[in-house]
Amino acid sequence: MNTGIILLGHGSRIPEANEHLKVLAAQVREFLGEVRVQPCYMMRTHPDLLEGITMLVEEGLRQIIVIPMFFCNGLHVQRDIPELLEAARERFPGVTLIYGTNLGADRRIAEVIVERIREVAPGVVPQ
Repeated sequence: MNTGIILLGHGSRIPEANEHLKVLAAQVREFLGEVRVQPCYMMRTHPDLLEGITMLVEEGLRQIIVIPMFFCNGLHVQRDIPELLEAARERFPGVTLIYGTNLGADRRIAEVIVERIREVAPGVVPQ
């Protein structure tokens, strides 16, 4: 397979906070089989996006899909990530970089939220 996936989170100075993205990357990898899935971070920890892209390119991957792990379509999603991807495209002209959609307001996420509410307050949410 010539394709790699980067799950791009925000990043935290608290190391255990960054572990969730690593776990999620492993779970996504279970669905995708042989596809390389790399967690990366916008700030405060490593690898950052450009480091992650470099790692995958050095592994021989020529198509990299970047999925921003953000709910809101804020500054990182609209400006920062596209600028970083443009810099990466200039650095790696033979690599196809695909920018996926952020998580956004998705009904499947709402279902997880309702499940979390049920866990802490079972009587609040009707079955």
